[in-house]
Amino acid sequence: MPQSSSGEFVFTVSSSLLPDQRQHYELIQQRMHQAAQAFEGYLGQDVDFVAADDQATLSVTTRVKFQGLEPCLRWLDSPQRRELLREAEDTVDYRYRFRLDAISFDRWIQAKTPSPPPLWKVNLLVWLALYPAVMVLSLLTASSLGRLPLALNMVISNLITVLLTGYWLVPWLSRVYGSWLNTASTRLSLAGTASIIALQSIMLALFLSAPTFP
Repeated sequence: MPQSSSGEFVFTVSSSLLPDQRQHYELIQQRMHQAAQAFEGYLGQDVDFVAADDQATLSVTTRVKFQGLEPCLRWLDSPQRRELLREAEDTVDYRYRFRLDAISFDRWIQAKTPSPPPLWKVNLLVWLALYPAVMVLSLLTASSLGRLPLALNMVISNLITVLLTGYWLVPWLSRVYGSWLNTASTRLSLAGTASIIALQSIMLALFLSAPTFP
């Protein structure tokens, strides 16, 4: 399986050929390897041959490694590589076709994407956004939504607060608490959590001093 780490990109291609074409294929790949060495970021390649179930063909997996996606793309689109492919098609009795393994891209993207924040931190931010949103909406709509039947009041209020928190409050808090969400430091995690609890305590005190709901 292709692997990606520290930004490494593994370009994996699969093809099949007849057993008597193996020597030609290995020669082509050796020339590919020599040409790719002139390109920045090239880390090498490996080729695996596996006999198919019918023993009539060989399945070939070639992995070309680069330090990042952009250097690999420069090699794939280079005149040197295109010329070698053309020669291969002219001199070897088969079409030099590739099936790109999409896992190569998926693994590289995953390696470059930060790991998601812990769920408990996300839930704390939602809590921090949801409480004032619900309370302020209740205060502002006491004379309108508050007069509706409870079930109807709740479905409308929930829709408003979900839109408000989902499209504005939570994204904004995620930017404010971005470092806290992604930190691995216990001290920073505790400090951020304490600030959320402190903010909730302040808002609780403010809402307790507000006029009683009708």
